[in-house]
Amino acid sequence: ASPLGAAAQVVSTTRQRPYECAKIAVPAVVYVVQNQLVLVAAANLEGPVLALFGQLKILTTAVFSVTLLRRTLGPRRWVALFVLTAGIATVQASQMHSGSEAGDEGKKNVPLGLALVLIVASLSGFAGVYFEKVLKGSPISLWIRNVHLALLSVGTAGAGVASTSLQHGCGAFSGLGAVAWGYVLIQSLGGLLIAAVIKYADNILKAFATSVSILLVSLVSAVFFGFALSPLFFVGAAGVVYAIFLYGDLLRDLGPCARCPAALGGAEPPEPAVGEKSPV
Repeated sequence: ASPLGAAAQVVSTTRQRPYECAKIAVPAVVYVVQNQLVLVAAANLEGPVLALFGQLKILTTAVFSVTLLRRTLGPRRWVALFVLTAGIATVQASQMHSGSEAGDEGKKNVPLGLALVLIVASLSGFAGVYFEKVLKGSPISLWIRNVHLALLSVGTAGAGVASTSLQHGCGAFSGLGAVAWGYVLIQSLGGLLIAAVIKYADNILKAFATSVSILLVSLVSAVFFGFALSPLFFVGAAGVVYAIFLYGDLLRDLGPCARCPAALGGAEPPEPAVGEKSPV
């Protein structure tokens, strides 16, 4: 379809289903607020602390998946999510150094930073799961949903950008060079892929995919750019790999793992036959 035809389709869908289209305003506003709070939290916390507590969004995503989508997660999957959270937080903390920021400690409000990062984690989990619910519970196509989300986000964030630009007497796009525009393009394409993952899989699997991507980026950086990987990185990476196998129930047939408790990857105990009492 031509650009004009695509625009006409967006307008037509918006007019025919205004209530359905308005639902997307919730994650659009939440994402904008979340991004602003992240900046304030980052200014008040050391990098490793921010990385550690920021990964709580994995657990909040699981909680909202259970409450909003009525999804059932057994003990094994909850253990896997906790291990994934700890593992990827360890990986990210291993890549950060707080020594350069030590002189700024007096200017940091740590309680405020921790409170904000917990709010950000909750907002991230809620917005992602709400967006998933909207995508899977509506006949509106994925690309139109993305257009609505983009337009509402730009409109919400654009007001703040315009206000700042007027105060400082510079254009809204002042200082954006080729590298910055390239980053914007990559992030936009990534957003489209994430929306497809959420629609055809779910937010929890997206969290696993994001964690694996962090490991891959670190390994590629070590190979091509001489990035030093500390022992802590490999501890966290092992946790992430274990969590993936545990969540997918892939450990029950792997030798010693079969003898582990079911919540840690072992085989489920056999159910008692009809009329037979279960062992105490």
